[in-house]
Parts: sequence; structure tokens; C-alpha cells
Amino acid sequence: MKILLVSLFTFAALFTLPAQAQFNLYTYYQGIYDDNIFNNADQVSDFINSFSFGSAYNFDSEVNNVQLYYEGSLNYFQTTTSKSFNTHRIGLVETHLFSIDDNPLNAGINYSFRNNKDEFELYNFEQLSAYINYRHAVSESDFILPGYVFNRNTYKNFNLFSHNEHKFFVTWISNFETKTSLSLNAELNFKQYAEIYNYEGYLNKATQLKLLMNLGQSLGDKTGMNGYVVYRKNLSEGSRYLIGSDSLVYYEEEIFNDIYSYDGIEAGIGFKQYFSSSVELSLEAKYMIRNYSSLPAVDISGNELNYLREDKQFGFGAGLSFDLSKVINGLSFTTTWNYFKNNSNDYYYKYSNQIISASLGFDF
Repeated sequence: MKILLVSLFTFAALFTLPAQAQFNLYTYYQGIYDDNIFNNADQVSDFINSFSFGSAYNFDSEVNNVQLYYEGSLNYFQTTTSKSFNTHRIGLVETHLFSIDDNPLNAGINYSFRNNKDEFELYNFEQLSAYINYRHAVSESDFILPGYVFNRNTYKNFNLFSHNEHKFFVTWISNFETKTSLSLNAELNFKQYAEIYNYEGYLNKATQLKLLMNLGQSLGDKTGMNGYVVYRKNLSEGSRYLIGSDSLVYYEEEIFNDIYSYDGIEAGIGFKQYFSSSVELSLEAKYMIRNYSSLPAVDISGNELNYLREDKQFGFGAGLSFDLSKVINGLSFTTTWNYFKNNSNDYYYKYSNQIISASLGFDF
């Protein structure tokens, strides 16, 4: 019903308000060298060619914007070709202003799916998502933003992990005369699986609380930095796994290794420097502790140990972005380098990961 209301609200606005239409297209290529594509002790490296493309049709009026959009990507792994995949998304979003240039209400709905190859077809999924949020100006420098997100995730070849997800959040934003910004966020996430089982310790639903604080500081006209802390706490215990003939098989591929499998804390710091209006340098570092709620650690032979998995991860990275609009309007180039080191009491997840990428984008 909520999805239907959002859709009707959007279409009503689309056809009842005087608007100007605008059409946009973009393409984006990214070449990625990843020396650990599975993020585990096997340390399998590959080069990925990623091509993204999209379009949007906007209907603008003085207090309303409605956008119909499509986003797609093709990702080709040169060595482990079976891991290649493509994704597609189509959506509709509306932004309505309750006052000129202020107090926007955002509501949207989108449908996306991912296609994998060969043995990875097991991870094909579809998602129907709807959301609504409202940013209200409490004062000239303080804002509050409550919102809700609904996701229906369906794994058609692995229905064991299909689920509905609800996210309720509220964010407070303050800006100070010292050119400091403070953001506080509280979020309650709830996931319920489509298939229900009555096994002890087997997860049918999960709830997690997330708290975030982000502090930003301008150090000059072209320099800034920020620091953040994120705390996650699982409010339910259990795990969802595949039951084999004589053992439990846990799936830790990136689709299933989601926020509900662990709680813990993450802290990070970032730095940005604009050398000119078209050249930007970014640096970042972070540290993360993950305590898995019910996933046993394993030894070098794959045998389960009598304690749960715990990870401690450190990472840092750097990036350079170039706006090349003076050469060709809408053209941009970005290069990044990231390094992660994961220390775990699980042999399989003691690993490092280095990612180097270069990308070229064109928006027209």
C-alpha cells in the first residue's frame, strides 16, 4: 500500500503541475585492478572492466521535480570470467518543496536486478525499493531529516535468503559559524526472511540499531576534513545458513554478508584539498571492529571452532579527480587507490586487499 501511495502521489504531481522537461544521459568507464576479488585468504586477483550508463527525464516546476531514470552497468572479470555480472535499475522519484528552496519531501520507487554467470547465477537477485524522507529547517543552521526505506530482496535461485527489509531513520544536522558541521543519525533496521524455519539458532528475522556521528570542519576556502563514528548493535541473535547433509554451510559472498551478520564499531577520518576548481585530492583512513553474532570461526582445515568470528580491519586510500569540462563539456577523470588489511580469528578471513582504479565519465 505504501508503494502504491508513493506511485500515485508521484504521477499526480507529474500531470497536474506545469513543468519543463529535461533529458540527461551519462556514460562511465572504470578499469579496476583488485588483488583479492573474494576478500579472503585465497588472494585471487583480477582486472575488472566496468561500464556504467544511465539516463534521466526530469519534469521541473517551481516547487516540484519529478524524475524518471534508468541506471545500468556491465562488469567483466578478465581472469575469473564466471564472476562477471550486469545490473539494471529503473525508478521514479519526486522532490517537492514546501517553501521556496527549502523543506524538501523526497519519495521514490525503483526496481533493480542483477544477472550473474555460471555458478554465480545462484546469487541473481531482484529488488523492489520504496522510500520517503523529509528535511525540515528548524532554524537557519539546524535541520532534521526523518525517513523510511522499504526493500523487497528476492534471490530467485536461492529463496532461502529472500527477505523484506524496513529501515526507519532520523538525522539531525547543525552548521556552526566556525564552519563546522555536525550530523547525528539513528537508524533501526528490520529484516524478515520469506521462508520460516523452526530450527534452534536459525534466523527468521533480525533487528539492528545503528548510530552515527559525523563531524566536518572547513580548514580554508579549498581545504576540509571530516571524522565519523558508526556503532551497530544486533538486537536479535541467530544466523541464516544452508543446511547440508552433515554440516552447516555459511554463505559469506558479498550479497549475504550484510550488516545483520555482525555488530561493532567503525571510525574514520577524511581530508579533501581543491587545488583548483577542477582538481580535487581526497585522503581517507578507517578502522573497523566486527563481532559476528552467531558465525563460528574456522581453522585452516575448515573445521568450526568453539568461538565466534571476530574481525578487525584497517584501511586507507587516496583519490584524484579532474573536471575536464574545459576540454569537453561533461567529461571527468578519477583515479583511486585503496588498501585494506583484515585481521580475523577465522583463518579464511585473514587477508589484505589492494584496489587501484581509473575512471572516465561523460555526462551530457
